[in-house]
Amino acid sequence: MRAVERCLVAAESADVRRFVLVSVSPEAWRERHLSDDEDYYFAAKKTVEVHVTRSALDWLILRPSLLTDGPGEGRVFLGPAAEHHQISRHDVADVLAELLRHPTLSRRILELDRGSTPIIEAVGACVPA
Repeated sequence: MRAVERCLVAAESADVRRFVLVSVSPEAWRERHLSDDEDYYFAAKKTVEVHVTRSALDWLILRPSLLTDGPGEGRVFLGPAAEHHQISRHDVADVLAELLRHPTLSRRILELDRGSTPIIEAVGACVPA
């Protein structure tokens, strides 16, 4: 948590205006009994999100579903609320790269899951007109 706070201060000091955070879906793994460490992880991620959203920076938070090491499919669901299953790290990276191409997409929390929409279209649908 302190690391993100330091990153926020450093970004503001360096005149970096955009801060993108990969967080975690609040419902991910909630069907299981979580260990104390896992429960702490979810709580810490939430606290970090609060700090980011209260900063003066132009922020964007991405909450992917449970990450897998499988190959990317190139198709996702991206929006303000998603059902949570699994998504490959490769697809998450591709979504992040596409999100960075759209600076008008700001001060939003987007949830990400596997889906049927090509990544470019899924991101484009979230960009304000």
